[in-house]
Amino acid sequence: MRFHKSKKISAEDAQQIRESATSSLNEHVVISHNDDWYDVRGMTSSELADFVADLLRAENAAIESGLTTPH
Repeated sequence: MRFHKSKKISAEDAQQIRESATSSLNEHVVISHNDDWYDVRGMTSSELADFVADLLRAENAAIESGLTTPH
């Protein structure tokens, strides 16, 4: 996966950011994917779209290789 400006965080940190964040370069402050939370305040909308696409590509590759099973 390419380098992205997102930062993996805990669910508790995500909740705190959602409650207190005042600025973001896109319309989101945090996102969740498969129970992993990411701080995305420093990403533009385009960077966020690329990041989500990479997350989905990595998930699909893991499913296709048999490393993970969708629930």
